[in-house]
Amino acid sequence: MKLPATILMVMMSVPFAWGNDAHVDPSILNVSARGTIQLAPDTAIVNFSVETAGESFEQVVSDNRDRMERVMAALIALGIPEERIQTTSFDITPQYAPPPRRRSDEPIKYEPPKILGYTARNGLKAEVRDLVKVGAVADRALKAGANHFNGIQWIVRDQHPVYLQALAQAAKKAKEKAKILAQSLDVQLVGLLTVQEGGISVPELRRSYAKASMLMADGGAESSVPMSPGEIKVEAQVTLLYKIGPTQGMTDVP
Repeated sequence: MKLPATILMVMMSVPFAWGNDAHVDPSILNVSARGTIQLAPDTAIVNFSVETAGESFEQVVSDNRDRMERVMAALIALGIPEERIQTTSFDITPQYAPPPRRRSDEPIKYEPPKILGYTARNGLKAEVRDLVKVGAVADRALKAGANHFNGIQWIVRDQHPVYLQALAQAAKKAKEKAKILAQSLDVQLVGLLTVQEGGISVPELRRSYAKASMLMADGGAESSVPMSPGEIKVEAQVTLLYKIGPTQGMTDVP
């Protein structure tokens, strides 16, 4: 069977492509790698809150303010500078009486809800740079008037130099992966087309969270809450896009 000349011309004009997807450039190699640096934190962000409740709006606010002032004074007495103590939230919520019951045959009548009292909650965070004091900070804040412990965030204040190390590590790994793939596939790395960067810092969660929460719930019976900062990891990701080609007549990419 002979094909018409027009069909033969169309078949001869279709370019050869590696793989099954003609839309994917077969001469491109895309590799990604991640670099990770682990290190001890140098700062703890300790979060507390003070909650008060009562029938009188003014009394609830006054009680909350007094307790919070005692907490802040206790932190300052421990050597935490006032500029490293920050209010993170403050809200007052009315407490309403449940709606009265009505019979099914009674018409619906709107009545404004009756306020029984108020609850005030004041959030506070303290930046602690001397990690030896973290347990004492939790203990003193509780004894001074804080009644909610909202967790600790372990951080490194200046992550940029560490991130650059992780970035260099990721770039080296990506380049090594590209060379191994090129050798295994019997192709040559012709040139580097693009470089994409992405990174994230992930603090590790420690058991000290649960331990401290239980101690504070019990009223802070111990003189110092044990804390374990552990390590945090700073991660960086690099994606490299290479132009590849047949090995014959090509020189390696430095």
